[in-house]
Amino acid sequence: MHRLSSENSGLIVSAHFDTLPALNSFYIDFEDGETINVEDGYATKQKRLFRVHHKDVDNMISSVGESNFFSLHRVFLSYYEAHSKLGHLWSHQVTKEVVQKGEHINISDIENVLETKDVQIADSRALKYANHIMNKGKEHYVEANSFQEYLWAIQMTELLRTYNLSAFEKVTINNKDIFNSSYLFKGAIVKKEISVVLYEWANLYSYTQSDFIKRLSNILETINMDITRNKSLYDKKSIRPEVNHLVYSLDKQIHSNSHYKGCFFGMFNASDLFGPYSRHSSHQIKSINGINTQENVSCKDIVTDWRKNGIFPTDQQFTKLFKLWYFTTSYLVINWLRLPHFNK
Repeated sequence: MHRLSSENSGLIVSAHFDTLPALNSFYIDFEDGETINVEDGYATKQKRLFRVHHKDVDNMISSVGESNFFSLHRVFLSYYEAHSKLGHLWSHQVTKEVVQKGEHINISDIENVLETKDVQIADSRALKYANHIMNKGKEHYVEANSFQEYLWAIQMTELLRTYNLSAFEKVTINNKDIFNSSYLFKGAIVKKEISVVLYEWANLYSYTQSDFIKRLSNILETINMDITRNKSLYDKKSIRPEVNHLVYSLDKQIHSNSHYKGCFFGMFNASDLFGPYSRHSSHQIKSINGINTQENVSCKDIVTDWRKNGIFPTDQQFTKLFKLWYFTTSYLVINWLRLPHFNK
């Protein structure tokens, strides 16, 4: 593997706090956050360079321009952010009760676990503070362009070829652990759906962000359509059928009217309740008739009381819904990534 040591170009992550750890993988290099100060002691760098490992990286800006170079690097940084978030969730937030249920897990089981488990969205803030590039040793501010980032996330190889640049090198990775960063990054490069899911996942940072529903629903729909297209292939190639069954079951529960669809897409699409915060704005917004004062109310009952009776959820009840959406989607993403998406 050809490793690049040049510091003439890359993405600058400005941070005065601990963020993503240093990494030198097949695909990226993120320099260490520590440096030596004037007193020969350790200090935290205020700026760290993040670079993709690509044989044309030092000539990339002249081919694609600063904006595209910036967006491509932010997409790779989003892969690393997603990798970190999923690892944190698996290590600190997925409980034994959930794992022990195996392929028989129900969303109602997850809801019960969340009654006593506080689940917050982990966020290193690396993307928030990645606003500059290094170009020939000089620092330049570039405004983030989420539209352009989406294009790189879904058409990376094609865009590189369009600019007469080579695709990323094909490497063999024997360790098929989704918490192995190189394996996950390769998945994002070779499969557009993995790229999209990781990009969206990295950009979830708060239950109250304005595009929370949009990003969650994009992830769930991407996974659902991938299963629809590739289920027979996964069943043929899988050496862990219990993972397949778990993924199919959770996906069905999320999208089935007889399960939890009303709590997920029934709310995501509820323009009559959420107005423009929902994914659509095609219905007249309903008035409310009061605040839900019930305690220990289930997510399904929260939704039903609001939709049928105009009983508006409290902040705590909204948070309960958000956490169910986030944790269920998280657990689905982790296990969907374990399916046999590609060969070594």
